[in-house]
Amino acid sequence: MNLFVDPRMYINDGSSVAGAANRSVSNDAALKNTCEEFEAVMLQFMFKSMRSTEIDSGLLDKDIATDVYTDLFDGEVARAMAHKQSLGIGEQIYRQLQHSSSVDGL
Repeated sequence: MNLFVDPRMYINDGSSVAGAANRSVSNDAALKNTCEEFEAVMLQFMFKSMRSTEIDSGLLDKDIATDVYTDLFDGEVARAMAHKQSLGIGEQIYRQLQHSSSVDGL
């Protein structure tokens, strides 16, 4: 299993926000973005699983460059789907984590 993970997911953009209210809004936006990115990773894994069931017709040669390009393409399609046309996985995770953080007082 060779799952591509986009390194841009680990960049923390809101680390220097001042004020508790701003941090709360920033944390909420970061949580939402993280949940959407998790959905994108799951969608990419689903695409990779679907592609593995393809029957090799032999019409086109498959090489490492084709595999890399296909993984990158699937990653971008998965990110676009998760952020714009969500399946609801990220939204459900967001709601559950938002509710648990408000209960815990975080």
